[in-house]
Amino acid sequence: MKNDHISAIISWFKRYFGRSINRRLTILAVLLLVASIDILVTPKKRFLFSFYSAKSTTAMVETRFFNPGTTKEDRLQHYIEEYLLGPTMVDYLPLFPQDARVDTVLIRKDHAYINLSDAAALPVPGSVPYEKREALFTAMIMKNFQSIKEVSLFIAGNELYRTNTDKK
Repeated sequence: MKNDHISAIISWFKRYFGRSINRRLTILAVLLLVASIDILVTPKKRFLFSFYSAKSTTAMVETRFFNPGTTKEDRLQHYIEEYLLGPTMVDYLPLFPQDARVDTVLIRKDHAYINLSDAAALPVPGSVPYEKREALFTAMIMKNFQSIKEVSLFIAGNELYRTNTDKK
């Protein structure tokens, strides 16, 4: 009796997968299921990045998804490292040279202290002035991390830029 049920199931599968459309639909359903599980299982957060366009030097927004860190400092450091990688679009200009890296990130209350390597001070070919680049960089940090109200940007230990200086 068990063999009759098993053979009926096997013959049904043979008939079902005998048609090309059924094989394709099954593969599509399996891929959709795997993608849905991946999205639900891995916690990814959306972050906004802004780069200047090479054609018009206007700020263009780029969206990236990545796993958030365990602490606010980890999340900010990961965000800055992603920023230093540069844009994904070929037409966008990076804000910092390729050799730039994050030395330290520190958050105290609502103030972020970011120290970049000395390579971050080098000019980027075909880019906008440094003051505009650092203003955009800090503005995007405050947009993505709303608990941060002030950003101090250091390069090789020297403070070069601070937001909200008029409030002091």
